[in-house]
Parts: sequence; structure tokens; C-alpha cells
Amino acid sequence: MNQHEGREDADQPYWLSTPPQDFTALVDFIMPEVKFRLERDGVFAPLGALMAREPYCGTMELHDESMPDKKDGNAQLEHLKQVLRDRVASTHPRAAVVAANCTVLLPGSGKQAEAAVLMCTHRDGTAANFVYPYTIANGRVTFAPLEMAEGMQDIFPPIRLRPWIRESCPPRPVGYKVGLFLFHGIDREAVLHRMHLADTGRPEADRPAPAAIASLPDGWTVVWFNDFAALLHHATHIQTYAAGCTVLSLSVDEPDYATEATGYANGSQQWAVRHVGTSRARALPGGPHDLHVTGTPPAQLADIVTTMQKEEADSGYLPDMIDFYFDIPVELIYALAGFRYCQREYDGGHVIFNTLLPTILEG
Repeated sequence: MNQHEGREDADQPYWLSTPPQDFTALVDFIMPEVKFRLERDGVFAPLGALMAREPYCGTMELHDESMPDKKDGNAQLEHLKQVLRDRVASTHPRAAVVAANCTVLLPGSGKQAEAAVLMCTHRDGTAANFVYPYTIANGRVTFAPLEMAEGMQDIFPPIRLRPWIRESCPPRPVGYKVGLFLFHGIDREAVLHRMHLADTGRPEADRPAPAAIASLPDGWTVVWFNDFAALLHHATHIQTYAAGCTVLSLSVDEPDYATEATGYANGSQQWAVRHVGTSRARALPGGPHDLHVTGTPPAQLADIVTTMQKEEADSGYLPDMIDFYFDIPVELIYALAGFRYCQREYDGGHVIFNTLLPTILEG
């Protein structure tokens, strides 16, 4: 059975948690501090908080910054947001919240009220505002019922796919960190035999399994791993799996803005195309226009790069504001096999993934 079925949300691996759960955790963390400062001072400066990327019940850290101009609320807000952006770039948290005093118009009545507005954002591009109107009497704060509205994503830099995913794809984990292997030239049963996997015959439910398989048009078989450790294990054997056939691999790390597509034929690697969108203290420098190519890539790559460059130039966004290059390995796999990791509906119908289980213990 799927070892994640029936478990409490807090016990799920991070790829199974959802943005509302993260936002609730952040709100629960920062609201006591908001209440304390309101009762002590009658007002509070913008405060921020971040949630660690892993595990799901991760560490929260409060950010209380010295503000540049206490008379200019907008300047204070922008200062704190920039502090959080800098922190995000260096430590890669998964969610952030900015809390500020605001005057709001209450829905329905149109009356003005003082409120604590918590602007939450997530690494997958989702966002929400939590609005708590309040009154202060005799030094005690009373919060009215929660008002919620869709928020603006303005802490985490977006990737090109995110707006498209939110409009066209079904509900998904919070920031994919997944890998795919696509096989052509051997049948589905041969793929399972080589990878020591068993097809349960059960389609994935709403919560994805650690591993799954689907048959695609034109003879492709795709094996999907939500469990990144399992992905890395199988990646070490990919040249064996690729004997006498063609294999494409795609790794997607949305939290780190990294994608890589690789092609194998008859047991040998032919090419690799990698993008690392963030600058980190490691060997890979990274950046919005990072693209590292080895071997002889497919001819489609040149057109894909040109298309992304044109789309970025025509988008109206400032340079580097959106990570367009994140999509280059993704679109390369789509050009070769007709499959995107974020898309399940195609002209030929719905792609159905069945849950997989290992047939032997993996060392």
C-alpha cells in the first residue's frame, strides 16, 4: 500500500502538504506577537516570519527589523519585504508572511476598520491575505472574525510555469520536487522489470504516491518519482536501464528553481541541459539565465531557448523578475516526448498514473 495513505497531514512529506496548511501555521505563529504589541503599544510596525522548507512542521523565525522611516508606512513595508527576499535567497524557506497595521473596508458594510493584515506567500506562487479587524478597549485587543482574500505573490520570485499551472492544472503539492524517466523502445513491462517496480493497477488518488507509471502516446512509458531519494537511487542505474532503448530524464526542483533534462541511448548519456535559477554557495553559480549544456543536445533546444528569450522580452516584466529559463528543460522533454510534468490533460485524453511499489529491497 501507499505508506502515506491515512496519515495525519503533519506527518506527510513536504511534497504532500498544501499552501493553506502552511499559511495557517504561519498565522498561528505570528498572531500572538501581533496581539501582544497591539495591547502594549496600540500599534505595531510591520513584522515578518518565515517557515523552513522541510520538514512540514518546520521552524518558524520572526523578523522584527529596524525601520528606515517610521512615518512612512509604505517604506516600512517595502523595507521588510526586501529583508525577507534577501533571506529567502540565502536560505530557501518555503513560505513567508508580512503582518501590518491597515485600515480596511469591511465587506458588505463598507465601513472602515483597523485590522491586522497578514500577507502570506508560498514558494509555489500561491498567496493569501488574512485580515483580522480589531478593537482595543481597556488595553485589551478583541479580534473580529477572520476575513480572507486572495493575496499577491511578491516575496518569492516566480517561475514561468506557475501562472499556467494555477489556471490549467489540478491541485498539486506545494512546489514540486520530482523526477521523471521516460522510456521508448521497450514496453511497459520491460521498464518495470528493469527498475524492479510493480504496478499495483490502482490509479493515483488525490494524494500522489511516491512512485507512479503511465503509458503515453507514441509508445512512451513515463515513471514518476515524488520521492527524491528514490529518484536519486534510480538515476545511478539509468545507463543500465537504457540498454537497447531511448531514455529521457527530467528532474524538477521548484523550491530551488532548478531543472535538468538528460538523454540516453543504448546505455550511454548523449546530452544534458541544466538550469539552476538561484545563486547559492555551491559549485553551481545559478541565476535567471543560467543554462549548462553538455554533449550534443536535440535540435529543438535552439528554438526553445529563442522562444523563451522572446517571451521574456515581450512579457513587460523587468529583467530577471520571472525565471523563464526554468522551463527550457521542461519544454525540451515536451518537444521530444509530448509530456509536461505539470500537465495531465492532452488532446488524446487524460494521462492516468498507477501507483508503483518496489519488488525488491533497494540497496
